[in-house]
Amino acid sequence: MTETETRTPGPAERQPERPGLADERHDVGGVRLERPFKIRRLGHFGYNCVDTDAMLEFYVDGLGLIISDQSGTMPSRLPAEEQETLTPNERLLHFTRFGSEHHQLVFISQQVWDWVGQANGSAGASINQVTWQVGSLAEVVNGAEWIWGRGERLMRSGRDMPGSNWHTYLFDPEGHINELFYGMEQIGWDGLSKPRPMWTGVLNERPTLPQASEATEVAGAGGAGIDVLSGHRAEVSAPGSFAVDGVLMRRPFKIVGIGPVSLFVEDLEDTQRFYTQVLGFDVRRDVEWQGHRGVLLSCGTDHHNLALYETGLRDALGLNGRNDSMALGFRLANYRQLRAAVDYMVARGAEEVDVPAELVPGFDYVSHLRDPDGNLVQLYYYQRQCAPTDPLPTTVSGAVADWPELIDAPADVFGGQQFLGPWE
Repeated sequence: MTETETRTPGPAERQPERPGLADERHDVGGVRLERPFKIRRLGHFGYNCVDTDAMLEFYVDGLGLIISDQSGTMPSRLPAEEQETLTPNERLLHFTRFGSEHHQLVFISQQVWDWVGQANGSAGASINQVTWQVGSLAEVVNGAEWIWGRGERLMRSGRDMPGSNWHTYLFDPEGHINELFYGMEQIGWDGLSKPRPMWTGVLNERPTLPQASEATEVAGAGGAGIDVLSGHRAEVSAPGSFAVDGVLMRRPFKIVGIGPVSLFVEDLEDTQRFYTQVLGFDVRRDVEWQGHRGVLLSCGTDHHNLALYETGLRDALGLNGRNDSMALGFRLANYRQLRAAVDYMVARGAEEVDVPAELVPGFDYVSHLRDPDGNLVQLYYYQRQCAPTDPLPTTVSGAVADWPELIDAPADVFGGQQFLGPWE
């Protein structure tokens, strides 16, 4: 989550749905789409933690996530008497990553979230965000306006620090906070995030377009005398002792991808409607186990990026009743590392949980571990890639001057690998 304030949506931020929206087509990078945005992939995710210390030990010390930044602004909003009851780790928001993106998993104290979330009705939620990447800042801004026009509930739009990502936050019918974002800060070989003096220009309202590029912002910070190399850098412990496919590492595996995410929902049909008709996911397949239903949804070539399950499944699987998520997936670099990761985590005390294969198709080998708060971690190395069933589009070559200004979208447009950071 972020440095910025959350606020309760007012009457002007939720409108009755306009007729005829299904017939509209929108210019997204010169391609006609049903919506003015296209979700590319799961970008990051966040847990509200009952035991923040244990969760950090599991995900950072165990699975190898890297702390990229820590912020105390949200906890500082609590009354003084509430702050005194927080542990040192609960006084901070912990932003973690496994790659170059500023954050891919965020940890917030449940006590902190419940206090701040009173304003927008999210108190008690175990998830603080499910965040999807779109392709441009224009898609964020135009997408927020379109979603608002359909009568859906928006929380806010603007930009978040740390991470520098332009975004809009919205609620699904079950109250899960979804975020559409563009332009996550990337962390390079030096491991440094942006310094705190560059946490400026944060907006809590729809930004005007165009905005200055990140390169311009960095140059401006340097010109203003800010030490752009003074940001947070994760501490590196002793050299690695595991030979992992030719590299000495501190654990015998490396996480290389995030997702899918699995949510428990009370109303499967209405929630499916939201993610398909509003956010644009495609239904990959329906699943069922012992009378409990689910649906697997995709936004690209992965078999699925999002799974929705009826809440009755939570008790049937023996999972914690407070948890809004069944599992968060992490992809390992290869099959050998998948086996090594499970062995490593079990040796550290993690518990394996048997999830019926009928509920998680799309993998060949998949393991589920219980984290300290009772959420499941879904570990795998491979997920089926799915091609569209319609014919290949006709290739057009020749003089660009003869090409149309706008084109109809191929079935798998904007799918596959995506550019991660801001454009400039």
